[in-house]
Formats: sequence, C-alpha cells, structure tokens
Amino acid sequence: MRSEGRPDNSPLADGWDANAGAWIEWTRRGLDSYSTHKLAFLPLIPPPGRLTVDVGAGEGRVSRELRARGHRVLAIDRSPTMIRSAAKHPEEPVPAVVADAVHLPLPEAVADCAVAFMCLHDIDDVVPAIEEIGRILTVGGKLVMAIVHPLNSAGDFHQGQNPPYVIPDSYTEARHYTNTRQRDGLSMTYHGIHRPLQTYTDALADAGLVIERLREYSSDDAENKWYRIPLFLHIVASRR
Repeated sequence: MRSEGRPDNSPLADGWDANAGAWIEWTRRGLDSYSTHKLAFLPLIPPPGRLTVDVGAGEGRVSRELRARGHRVLAIDRSPTMIRSAAKHPEEPVPAVVADAVHLPLPEAVADCAVAFMCLHDIDDVVPAIEEIGRILTVGGKLVMAIVHPLNSAGDFHQGQNPPYVIPDSYTEARHYTNTRQRDGLSMTYHGIHRPLQTYTDALADAGLVIERLREYSSDDAENKWYRIPLFLHIVASRR
C-alpha cells in the first residue's frame, strides 16, 4: 500500500529511525528483495581498496557483505538504532558511526569507494549528500548506488490481470510517499521521495562524478508485473 505525503514535515530519517526495530527484524528475516537484488548490485562494486564507505548503511547488511569480500568498511547512518545494530551484530559486527549523509565525518579524498544502497531516495537533502560523497572520494574513486527506479516511485499498477501501470501525478515533480508492507506477521513502512532521474544525474555531475554504468533492475519472471517496469536503478560513477 502506497500513500502520498506525510502527516508532518519531519525528516525522512526520523520515520526510518522510528521503524528501525521493525526494519532490523524485516531484513534479517529476509522479507524484502535483498537476497536477489544484491546479486545484480554487488558485482558492480570495485575490488577492495584502502577504504569503502557505506552511506545509509542501515543495520549493516551491505557492509557485512563487503567486509567478507575484503573491503575495509566504515558504515554510516543517521539512525542510532540502526548503527548500534550494525556495530553489535552477533556474528559480523562492522565499524559504524552515526552521522548525517550531508555531513560525513571524514576528510576530503579519503575513500576510493562509496556505496549508497537503496538510501538516496530516503534522504531529504539528496543533492548535498551526493556532493559530500564526491568530497570524500579520491580522484578515480567510485560511487556505486542503487535507488528505487523513478518509474517505480512515480506510479503503481492497477488491480486485475495484466494491469495497466498508471502515473497519476507529474513524473517530473518531487513528492514524498510512504509504502507499508506486511509479511509473516510483521509490518514495515518505507519512507521515501519520488524524484525524476535528472535530479540524480545533475547532482552527480555537479559533484564531479561521471556516470560509467547505468543499469535498470526488473524481475526476471515474465509472468511478474514488475517484469514490465524496472524496480531499481543502479549507477556507477567515478570522481574526476
């Protein structure tokens, strides 16, 4: 169930922090698409270098994957609950700090890779956040990002067999949305912002980042309605 807008003007991060406990259980029980989504996303990340920064790391699942692949990782998220969960994971704790994406607690040109997996569409001030990522990257360093595809966040399928996909409002205008899902007795509410693709590509260019790859991720099941519309968007960009 998707609804537009929010009842107040609180930051999106507050909504995520309020749902942090549910999110930690949700993801650690494997109730979202991560187990398949990561198979397309993780191969885009370059080999380990001196530092990989996981921006919007949440409870640390991508950081754990990267550490297992030999990356020296720092997980960053604004939610204290999420970061505490990442740092105190019972089997694979990761180095983690609480910080806002628009004020990363790192000097310039310190990381050769930054990962932003499914978080930039959940950040109110995405343009300065991308600028900050550009600031901490070395020349030639990579940003590997995944977002909800702007076509996905712009509309929804109607009911019925072979349902039409409808974009009821302007694709080009940014707007908040919430999306509540229920599975296995657990409820999880996602808080995000629909933005047109140009918002991200302009922000990357203004931050001195050049797009090297852009890939659209859809279901590989031709019977699934999400075979017709891409679910996620992956971008690899390098620092000039």
